[in-house]
Parts: sequence; structure tokens; C-alpha cells
Amino acid sequence: MSRPAILAFNASGAGIARRVAGIVGGETLGLAGRVEDVDSTFEDSAATVAGLFRAGRPIIGVCAAGILIRLVAPLLRDKRAEPPVLALSDDGATVLPLLGGLTGADAMARSIAEALGATAAITGAGARRFGLILEAPPAGFALANPNDAKSVTAALLGGASARIDGDAPWLEASGLPLDASGEVLLKVSAESGAPPEGGLLYHPKLFVAEFDRPDAATLARMDETFAALGLASASLAAATAPEGAPIHHLFSEALATRRIPLRVVEARITPGEIVHGEPGLRIHRFPAPVNPGSIGRAQGRVTVVGLGPGSPGWLAPEAAAALDRASDLVGYEGYLAMAPERAGQRRHGSDNRVEIERAQAALTLAALGHEVAVVSSGDAGIFGMAAAVMEALAADPVRWPSVLVEVTPGMSAMQGAAARLGAPLGHDFAVISLSDQLKPWETIASRLDAAAGADFALALYNPASLRRRQQLEDALAILRRHRRPETPVALAWNVGRPGERISITTLAELDPAVVDMRTLIVVGSSRTRTFARADGKTWMFTPRVYETLNETAAPEAGER
Repeated sequence: MSRPAILAFNASGAGIARRVAGIVGGETLGLAGRVEDVDSTFEDSAATVAGLFRAGRPIIGVCAAGILIRLVAPLLRDKRAEPPVLALSDDGATVLPLLGGLTGADAMARSIAEALGATAAITGAGARRFGLILEAPPAGFALANPNDAKSVTAALLGGASARIDGDAPWLEASGLPLDASGEVLLKVSAESGAPPEGGLLYHPKLFVAEFDRPDAATLARMDETFAALGLASASLAAATAPEGAPIHHLFSEALATRRIPLRVVEARITPGEIVHGEPGLRIHRFPAPVNPGSIGRAQGRVTVVGLGPGSPGWLAPEAAAALDRASDLVGYEGYLAMAPERAGQRRHGSDNRVEIERAQAALTLAALGHEVAVVSSGDAGIFGMAAAVMEALAADPVRWPSVLVEVTPGMSAMQGAAARLGAPLGHDFAVISLSDQLKPWETIASRLDAAAGADFALALYNPASLRRRQQLEDALAILRRHRRPETPVALAWNVGRPGERISITTLAELDPAVVDMRTLIVVGSSRTRTFARADGKTWMFTPRVYETLNETAAPEAGER
């Protein structure tokens, strides 16, 4: 489970939030201007809760239940995927699990209540009566027929008794009405097969697959072996790969899809009972469910993350999840400062000019089993660290054989600026960096001339710095050869951050003196327009229909 977030909305809840953080191993977040002495603060409650929810982090709000209900209501989709959401009174007397009964909310509520001497207000009939949720077995077990859990629970609540076939201490120790001749069968077996009629089938995770060659072909052989042995694939607790062996990405991706942990081991694992052995693959059976964390280390991973232009609400959910699970953050110091603080994370900052070295450092950390997030602003694939990580990998493709690499999409500065302006990039556009730090000015000038001549709308990154001023003058001269003086030009500073400012001018009136390294310039095409509404706000857009502004014309293919 991801690290819980404990939110305090008022100063009266800060103390209990800190106590709960110690109980559950979480971090405290307080509403800015109201709550102090917490791990981090937030200003936008809705955006903060949405980001935590989408990242799968348990949410504990020290507040009235109604506050959390209103905040999470628009986010609800799948009860089996939603994280625990709990409301806690600011005196610590009552803990109310609102969501996430299938992902541990009730158990978390009970543990908090026990530590605080509080009351856990469990409202689910089965959880309240029996002390468990049949649809949510503990770690080490998988339910084969979760859709039947509701009807089975209803039968037991209605007076039926259950009998257990197999080893399940957690069922035996519960408040279930058990009888050796009970009508409802709760079966616990590692073997494949149909669930019992009117009952439930649980698979204990007793098996570990040990691979010498972690590739897709060997994984297919494991599936064939499980089928031949009559074993349920859900009874596989983990797979292992030897230290230093190249791990094929299809192998890793297939295991991740099945939610089977992959562990990297330095030596062969100590067997329980080897039920199958062949070159490259051994399957071990253990007498009790296996904790994957007790075997070797995790497969290291580098995830390249775009933080967006700066606003927390513009951080993509996939990127937020990567930041949350990371043990280490790597990046330019200025961008690391934009990443949300997480208790226990290590931060490795560096100068902005050592991108390849930074990428290599991240890969080396991941090779030790760390979960590493490499951060960029905007979208990491647009003038960001994704290219640097790819360059480091391409230079030495066999150096980090066990490291998984992912790139998450993000929102670029040009997208943020375009949204503030209206739709200046609504038709074909080009993106060019005017920095000659990594490429010669002659190349930049040639590309700018070609893009301007082709009548693209343009987004210009890194237009000028304290020492680099002449390039902007030269770029404007190129643009003015191709565009009319009245062409709309927008300047955007700090979009999505404090001090955000947007200015719309024309190509003729643009003053280079107001442009710095943090400015994004958007230059319109020959069709780009500006207009002012009655409220006084000026908008800028490039029509999708290129030849005319006729609103009745058909849009381009695929655009609606």
C-alpha cells in the first residue's frame, strides 16, 4: 500500500494528524494559512485530494465526513481500485472508513482506533458482524470469484453457517458462523478449478517461480507448467531473476499486469519443495503463503516524470503515482523544488548542465533496487530529461540489465500557456528552443526560417538569458521576414506558478528587453486571431479551418 496522507483542514486537527501519521507511517498535509507544523501544506483541497486519490494513496482527513465525501465523490469509479478514505474527528474519538473496504480501510480504521483509544465506526454489515470482508482476503491469498462475495455474505448474515475446507487461520479466527456441516463452503486451495456452488474459493500464494532467463518465452513455459500441474496461477506469490541477468521488458510488463512481484536475487533461493525443475525455470512450493519482500530485492526502476508547468493541478495522475512510490528523486535543483515533499524520500539535486551524468546516476541507483523518479518541468519528453535518459541507455545498452525504464506523459509549458490564451496552437504548430547550449545557432536559425516560412504557429522555448540576448534579436528578424507586423505574439511567464503573467502583443511591437529564460513565446501563424469579449479579456486562437473562419465548414478528419 502507498504511504497514507493525513490531511488537517484546521489547526485543531494538526495534533491528531501528527499522531495518526506515526501510527500508520504516513505524512501530514495541512491547509495553507490554517495549519502549521506539518510535513507539507496545500492550498487547493479538491486538487490535492484528487491527486492523492488517483495516485492510490490512502487518505485520512481530520475533518467532518461530509468534507471528504464532497471532495472524492467526482472521482469514484471502481470500488476494487479505490484507496482507503477515512474521516477522523479532530478530538481523535471517532474513525469512520468512508471508502476502500476492499483495500484495507476497515483494518486501518481499527488499528488507528486501537492506538488512539477511539471508536472505529465500521458500517459494512459483514465487516461489523464478522470482523472481516470476505471479498478482501489478507496478503498471501487471492479470491477466485469476488463477484460472489456479496451473495455469500448476505447468506451468512441471513443465518447460514460456513465450513472451511483448507488452511485459513484468518477465517477461523473471525466472527464467521462456522460449523463443520455448514451450508456455505469456503474453500482454500492452490489448485485450479471452479469455485464451489454458493461458496468462495481462495488461492493461497504458496509458490515462487525462479527464472534463470527472465524472458517472455520462459514465462510462457511457467504458465504451461502451472496448467500441467493443475495449479491456479493466482497461487504464485513471486517470480525471481538472478542479479546481473538482463530482464526482458515483456517479462516485466507481463508480471506487472498480473500483479506478480519480481524479485532480484544474488543466489538461488532456498527451496521449500521443488515441484518442477528444468533448465532456466524452477517452481518452489512453500508450506505457508510467501511474503515477496522476504526474497532478494525489488527490480529497480527509473521513471522519467514531467511535473507540468508548476501548478499541482496540472500534475498528471500517472506522474503523481510515480513520484509517490519513488524512494529517490533525481533532478535539477530548481525542478526538485517543484516536486511534492514526501517523508522518507531521498533527493539528489544537481546543476542544470549535467543531464547525462544525472541520468546515469539515476540508472545506477535503480540498479541497486531503488525506485527512482527523474524529474523535469513540463513534459519530460519535450526538451526534458527523457531524452537524456535515452541517450545514457543508448550509449551503453547492456550496463543496467535489470533496470526497468518508464516515461510518463506530462503537460508542457506551451500547453499551459495555450490554455491561458485560448487556442493559439489550435492548428499545425512547431516547437523550437532558441538555446544554443546543445546545438549551434546556425541550426536553430535554419529551422526557425523553415517553420516560419511554412506558416506554422510557433512555441519558442528558452528565448533569452542574461548573457544570451543577440539570438532573440536574430530570431525576431527571421520571423519578420515571413510574418506581417500585426501577427499576434504572446509572452507567458511562470505559467501555473506564483507570479504568472500573460501578455499579448504583436510581432512589430514585441520588446526583446522584457524576455528572459523563463519566458515562453507563442507566435501566431498568418491565420491566428485575437479578440476581446465584453468582460475585457483578450483571447488568442488559430482556427482549425485554415482558409477561412467560416464556422459552418467541416472540421478536419478526426476532429470533432
